[in-house]
Amino acid sequence: MSYPSLEESIERVKNNSHYILLLALLLGDPEIRKRKTWNALAKSFFTNYREKILQYCGYDIGPANLERIRIVEPKLFIEYMSGMFRYGMFEECSYEELAGFINLVFNTGYEQTYICNLLKAAHEDYQHIHDGIKMEIKLEPARREGILSN
Repeated sequence: MSYPSLEESIERVKNNSHYILLLALLLGDPEIRKRKTWNALAKSFFTNYREKILQYCGYDIGPANLERIRIVEPKLFIEYMSGMFRYGMFEECSYEELAGFINLVFNTGYEQTYICNLLKAAHEDYQHIHDGIKMEIKLEPARREGILSN
């Protein structure tokens, strides 16, 4: 079967999410991927339906296919991220998940496991930065009104 005819068949079905997910299981199977023609079909399928498959599986994919943001000082950046993590800036997130998201969005030059290790080993002296920024945010409306001066 050629990819265009597969795509046409999928698009003819009104509620095709079940078919797309079943095809993802079939075409993602390692035994299927060993066959050259099936592998070519699978690559085309996953290229075209990647976002839908992720959405159907409950992932918030955000804007897809963007280049990762390059970080000039990755260790310092990871220290800041660790500080924010430790002071509750991220809801329901583990070090491993945060490392995965950092690796997904930012180009640090590090592997995900190393990022996770850096997050866990980061310095714990970020409380003064956290408290200082929170205080600045609270004072900002008063500064705009001219009540406080810098």
